[in-house]
Amino acid sequence: MVRTVKALAVGWLLLQACRGDTGVGPPRVAVVQVSPAATTLTALGQTRQLSAVAKDAAGNPMSGFTITWTSSKQSVAKIDDSGLVTAVGNGDAEITAAAASVPGRAQVVVRQQIARLMFVSQPSDALAGEAITPAITAELQDPGGHRVTDAAVPVTLALGANPGSATLAGTRTVTSSGGVATFNDVWLDKVASGYTLTGVAADLPPANSTAFAVAPGPVQLAFLTQPGTVEGQVPFDPVIQVRAREDRFGNLVTDAPVTLTLAVSPSGETLHGSTRVTAVNGVVTFGSLSLAQPGEGFVLEATSGAATPARSAEFSVRLTLVQLSAGAEYTCGVTVVAFAYCWGANVAGQLGDGATDQRVIPTPVGGSLTFVRVSASAQDTCGVTTDNAAYCWGANAEGELGNGTLAQRFSPTAVVGGLRFVDVSVGGLHSCGLTTDHAAYCWGGNAKGQVGDGTTTARFTPTRVTGTLSFAQVSTGTYHTCGVTTDGMAYCWGTNANGELGDGTLADRLTPTRVQGNLIFVHVSAGDGYSCGLTAGNEGYCWGFNGAGQLGDGTTQQRLEPTPVAGGLSFAQLSAWYAHACGVTTGGAAYCWGYNDYGRLGDGTTDQHLQPAPVSGSLTFVAVSTGFAHTCGVTTARTAYCWGWNASGQVGDGTTAQRLLPTRVVQ
Repeated sequence: MVRTVKALAVGWLLLQACRGDTGVGPPRVAVVQVSPAATTLTALGQTRQLSAVAKDAAGNPMSGFTITWTSSKQSVAKIDDSGLVTAVGNGDAEITAAAASVPGRAQVVVRQQIARLMFVSQPSDALAGEAITPAITAELQDPGGHRVTDAAVPVTLALGANPGSATLAGTRTVTSSGGVATFNDVWLDKVASGYTLTGVAADLPPANSTAFAVAPGPVQLAFLTQPGTVEGQVPFDPVIQVRAREDRFGNLVTDAPVTLTLAVSPSGETLHGSTRVTAVNGVVTFGSLSLAQPGEGFVLEATSGAATPARSAEFSVRLTLVQLSAGAEYTCGVTVVAFAYCWGANVAGQLGDGATDQRVIPTPVGGSLTFVRVSASAQDTCGVTTDNAAYCWGANAEGELGNGTLAQRFSPTAVVGGLRFVDVSVGGLHSCGLTTDHAAYCWGGNAKGQVGDGTTTARFTPTRVTGTLSFAQVSTGTYHTCGVTTDGMAYCWGTNANGELGDGTLADRLTPTRVQGNLIFVHVSAGDGYSCGLTAGNEGYCWGFNGAGQLGDGTTQQRLEPTPVAGGLSFAQLSAWYAHACGVTTGGAAYCWGYNDYGRLGDGTTDQHLQPAPVSGSLTFVAVSTGFAHTCGVTTARTAYCWGWNASGQVGDGTTAQRLLPTRVVQ
């Protein structure tokens, strides 16, 4: 009986062992089965529910076990605690479900499928002929609307709505990279609103963009009128017109703004006037443009935004000078349209351009004034305007500017007193003017009585010359003044150390004293220690200091009263200053005499001449003006020439080279 019980017990234990149950603990998990064992997802974000069952060694499902889910590649597929797998990125991932440390596995493949094409950067409004910016982008998407990151397929753009019958140009077919096709250079050629684009890729449905508009592209520019030779500071005539009507595709541009500049400027200046004008009916009119400084080879350039600039033909700016006055190291003149110009040394502001920079070509006097004549001296300049006002500028060391002060002026400053002048003359340190009622006024330094008011007191404002003489003309020297009355009598006053007053003595005179000789004069010119005069019979006379032969009588002998200029020439005009004098004959020939260093006499030499020597060049002059060591003249053709000393650019030819012969002023 005992053996039987033992045998039964052993059999039972063997049976339990065969079942895997030792009878000493809970049943063991032999395997975890995951369903489905393999799955493919075709869109990012797409999910698939997985399930897992724990089984014993006999394959019987077991319950009561916790399933733990993990993914081998979270970047491809992620899974939550319930076994819900979600596609994250293209690739393969292994999903593990573990129960009681026993794993079960499933394979997940994420392979995006291209389901549609979508514009993600829509076309914006553009200009005809210009690339649409920012770049247009079209995206290849999976069924879930996510970009297919590994898609590399051709995408083609075409016009959808085409209200302007435009042509789509540029690179229209692009192979996508990373699922995106980028179009950087597409453009349309016709203006209209409501354009759309269509994108096509493989067998996908077409993608349609939002609507956009195309405006005219850069306007095409062309000069309708070309500038010719223009006078300085005078508006261009005819006015400059620029065509700005269409872009290069023929699209109408109605209101293009156009800017005009100088593409080439020999003088370095810029245009004066309104340089930016908006087109009216496709035409831009610049009605007030001018240039002040002379030169040749100017070129205008028209620009408008991104348009290709248009350039004019070359043109010149000229100065038609009708009056000149040579100073110490500079020259001034007046043009036919009454603008004043100066050039040369400018240390004291004597050029009147608001600066102290040396100028080697004519530079406009500031202030927009119009003058009938100007007078240059050492470092001061004065002029009479077209409305009979006197203005002066420069050093003003002794009040010679007539503004009541000793302040230096770099641009024209009105002479005080409200007098109406017809002429003004500047000497060494004093000035004189002639009023419309033939009264002579002087101001400035008066140490030698050159102001003519009977005193030696400096005058900072115009002071009437003593007496009741009626003057037709006045001229200032260094320390003396001379004038011609309306009845042809010559009078002088001031220093007389060299006989420059012509009264037969060496006595200074504080008031006007008549020049000896009973000659009838029409003009006098007061120089430095001497004077010259022109009679009604066109004869030249000079008197005073003659050390360099500046009296022109063939000697170097001092003369205390008028002495005829040698040669028997018939003069129409005379000019005297430092150590030489010049004149123009009634036939227009220029002659000079006296000291000739630097070639101031203009005969091609530096030889002194004690009587008139013809100026070289066969030029026909209207008038000449003598400076300290240079001379200038205006020809009958209204062309200005200068010669002599040029260290400061006073010849006005753009250089500082000495000139022994008449050299044309840049004009």
